[in-house]
Amino acid sequence: FKSFPEGYRFQPSDKELIVHYLKNKIEGAPLPPHRIHVIDLYLYTPQVLTERFKLLSGRETEWYFLTRRKTKYPKGKRPDRSAGNGYWKSTGIDKDIKNGNQMIGHKRSLDFNEGKHSDGKRTEWKMHEYRMDENNLPPTYQRS
Repeated sequence: FKSFPEGYRFQPSDKELIVHYLKNKIEGAPLPPHRIHVIDLYLYTPQVLTERFKLLSGRETEWYFLTRRKTKYPKGKRPDRSAGNGYWKSTGIDKDIKNGNQMIGHKRSLDFNEGKHSDGKRTEWKMHEYRMDENNLPPTYQRS
């Protein structure tokens, strides 16, 4: 990406993130060239992630990651967002993402809190979590 001309920015829209990246990843299709890192996001604190994955100086202001969403309990739906010495706490409600009139996904804002859930201290770190709408998931993914 350092070879791209001056002015190039990787700034996909919410719709593009769902349609061209998340959906392709779930279906096992090849991803287009991108600045999205595929890792287990919840193994690291934001400070470790920013040290490990450097932004292109003067061109980028955000990191992008693809990670499998973990659940607290094997058969449950409640997400497990603990990460390193803290956790990602949901703030607000889901924002629906549409492609025309069709619902394709959801976006949720999260804040990183250091410490335990009972007495965590909010930090300045923010994250946007994207997920596909359940009606758009491939049938094989729904069964698994």
